[in-house]
Amino acid sequence: MGDDEPAIDWEGVIREMITRATEAAPTEPGVYKMPCGECVVDFFITAEGEERWLVAGDDRSYTRETVAIARHGDHPWERLYTLADAAREVARVAAANGGALDQPREVSLRLVDVDHDTPP
Repeated sequence: MGDDEPAIDWEGVIREMITRATEAAPTEPGVYKMPCGECVVDFFITAEGEERWLVAGDDRSYTRETVAIARHGDHPWERLYTLADAAREVARVAAANGGALDQPREVSLRLVDVDHDTPP
């Protein structure tokens, strides 16, 4: 690099990348397919008000920043639904139809199996 070329602020570049990645992360608790297009994360808030991000198949608990940095990719975040979500939706549809579930209705839920309970 020549003397007349400006120095690159690599720390600033990295901070900007982290900011962009965390801003794109979901803000509503739920189960999501991550930007890598393969991993699934369960995002929930504890009773103490702390965010927890659990990646399927990984024993560690992540923060918004660490999951956004470590698990990036080109795909958008995709909301998935648990069986509990599906059961609530079926109950809602039944209640709206006076208890009848035979009314045609388009419901598109991608179900995932999570091996721990997610607070409602």
